[in-house]
Amino acid sequence: MHRRQLLSFGVAGLMALPCVHVQASEPEHQPSAVVADSALGGGRSGAAFFFVSEVNGTPLARNILVASRAASVGHGADLQVRPFARALPAGRSTIKLAARFAYAAPIQTLFQAGADYAVEGVVEVELRPGTRYRVTGVLDAFRREVWLVEDATDKRVGSKVVDPAPAMDESASRLGEGFTCCNLHYEGDWISDANWKGLPFIPAGSRIFLKGFGRHRAEVIIEGRSMRVGLDYGRERETREGFVAKIMAKEDPKLRLASFSPGVQEAIRSAKVMIGMTREQVIMSMGFPRTDLNKSLDEPDWTYHTQDEQEKIVLVWGPDQRLKDVEAPPSLKRRLVHVE
Repeated sequence: MHRRQLLSFGVAGLMALPCVHVQASEPEHQPSAVVADSALGGGRSGAAFFFVSEVNGTPLARNILVASRAASVGHGADLQVRPFARALPAGRSTIKLAARFAYAAPIQTLFQAGADYAVEGVVEVELRPGTRYRVTGVLDAFRREVWLVEDATDKRVGSKVVDPAPAMDESASRLGEGFTCCNLHYEGDWISDANWKGLPFIPAGSRIFLKGFGRHRAEVIIEGRSMRVGLDYGRERETREGFVAKIMAKEDPKLRLASFSPGVQEAIRSAKVMIGMTREQVIMSMGFPRTDLNKSLDEPDWTYHTQDEQEKIVLVWGPDQRLKDVEAPPSLKRRLVHVE
């Protein structure tokens, strides 16, 4: 099996950090909401931090990164991640969101990958009284993004802050171009035919260019960033060329996506499924099932897995060729199934 890189930080893997410190930034008598920072990682491998750095033009002195660095004093290269949240005034606010990768010891940033991963920007949000929010995002070799969600529903509030992709060399030789057929989960710069659930994903309809082929894989450029796609499992059932042709659509799937119901559109944009989806819609959201586990797309069940096959997902099709059921561990099923 291809050993994927370990520096991939996405919303699905964010730590469920209990709030042990809430900083009050407004008088107690004013209606307020709680905004929690979040992080992924820790220890000697460092961590990706997602936090609020400024509110209505006023910088905040405390956040999860500051708290974690303070807790790490005396621990050498062992980064101690500490949860952090603060009360903010309810209503319309302008907040600066930031995402940054950090290590416990400054010397580590000179030698470790990920040290330069960072993005920040200002967004306008409407905070509801008594509601808890969470700063989250993706911070890795492909995407640097940060946004705010309602903690209970995981629904985004306001816009995303996105670090744009580097400009592509338009003169570079390419063997083909198109759009990603579906949401493609990745780790580091690797996109496997397993399309592991739980990893961050490249949205369907992203621009993709073919640069060339290697053994069981292809070198591509997706939205300006170099990536690799290939076969970890389906080598006996399809060729690298066939796999690339399958995931590289000639027409932008976002045009097709716009014709679906609002609920289905939201599910696909979140890489989730809904009961009643068609096979086409599930593929757009989940990607193609592995060919070593699913000999044909006409089979009554499709099997997927989370990273390193830790959890199994079985999609059950009804006689009407629409999604009838999702068989998965309860906690995983709740994260995977979109309910209107």
